[in-house]
Amino acid sequence: MSFNLYLASFMNKYDCIIIGAGAAGLTAAIYTSRRELKTLVLTIDIGGQASIANDIENYPGSTEKEGYKLMKKFAEQAKSFGAKIKFEKVRRIDKKNDLITIETDKDKYQASTAILSYGKTPRKLGIKGEEELSGKGVVYCATCDAPLFKDKVVGVVGGGNSALDAAILLSKIAKKVYLIHRRDEFRGEEYLIEKATSDKKIEILYNCEVKELKGKKTLEKAKIINNQTQEEKEIEIQGLFIEIGYEVNPKPVKHLVKLDEHNQVIVDECGRTSNPGIFAAGDLTNTPYKQIIISAGDGAKAALCAYEYLHGKGNHLDWSVK
Repeated sequence: MSFNLYLASFMNKYDCIIIGAGAAGLTAAIYTSRRELKTLVLTIDIGGQASIANDIENYPGSTEKEGYKLMKKFAEQAKSFGAKIKFEKVRRIDKKNDLITIETDKDKYQASTAILSYGKTPRKLGIKGEEELSGKGVVYCATCDAPLFKDKVVGVVGGGNSALDAAILLSKIAKKVYLIHRRDEFRGEEYLIEKATSDKKIEILYNCEVKELKGKKTLEKAKIINNQTQEEKEIEIQGLFIEIGYEVNPKPVKHLVKLDEHNQVIVDECGRTSNPGIFAAGDLTNTPYKQIIISAGDGAKAALCAYEYLHGKGNHLDWSVK
C-alpha cells in the first residue's frame, strides 16, 4: 500500500461515527468529542425534524423558538469540540470483527463504534398521483415550503400537532386552508386545536380522506371521500401538505440490530442495541415520547456508553458507588 493510500485509510477511521444530525446525533457528537473520541457525523441535513419546528416552547433554558436556529447551535457546539460533520447519504452499514464499515454516496468510513440517530422520514398517503406530484404541489414540510404558496389555496392532511401547526402557519400565508382529518376530533394539544378551529381561513373537513391527486404539471385538484357517508367531492388546491407522522427506514440496519414491530431500533436504558458497539438514540428507537429534549438526553447516554464500551468499562456509571 502506498503512503497516500495508507494516509487516506487512516483519515477515514474514527472512534465513533454518528449517523444523523438531529438533537440526538448532535448531542452525542458533543459528548463523544468532549471525551476526546475521534468523531464523525454523517448526515443529509442539520437538525432533522427539530429544524422544521417553527414554535418551540418547551426546550428548557432556551428562548430560541425556531427549531433550525436551536439545532444550528447544537451543531456549532459539536464542531467546537472537534466533531466533523459531513453531508453524505449513508448507503450501507456493516460490521465485521468489531470494525464497523459505513459506505456513503461519496466515500467509505470505518469506526470502532457507531451511533444510529437518523430519525424518521415522512409517512406518505400512498394514493394515486402522490408520487407524480411530489415536489410539484405535494409537500411534507410546511415550515420549509409554506412561503411558496402565498395567496394560494392549499390543503393539510392530518390530525396531530404537526398538522395543526402547519394549518395555522399556512393560514398566515395562503389564501385558504383545508384541514383534512379522517376522524371527528383532533389528537393534538388543546391550544393548537383552539387556534386552528377558530381561524376563519381554515376550513376543517372532518371524517375525510384524500383518495386521489390530480394535475398535469402541478397539483390542481384533490379527490376527497367522507369515510362516514362515502360521499366524494373534488376540491381545487395548489398545494397539499401531508402531515401524518413519520416512520423509520429499516433498510440500513435491519441486518445488524433488532427492530420492533414498528421498525424502531430496540435499545436498552443506555442506548445499546442488540449488536455490541452499535448504539442508537432519538426518534428511530423504541424510546417513548419523541421530543427534542428526550432525543438529546438519549444522545448523551449513547455517547457515554460508547465511550465506556471503547475503554472496557462495562456498566460503570459516573455516579456509581464504589
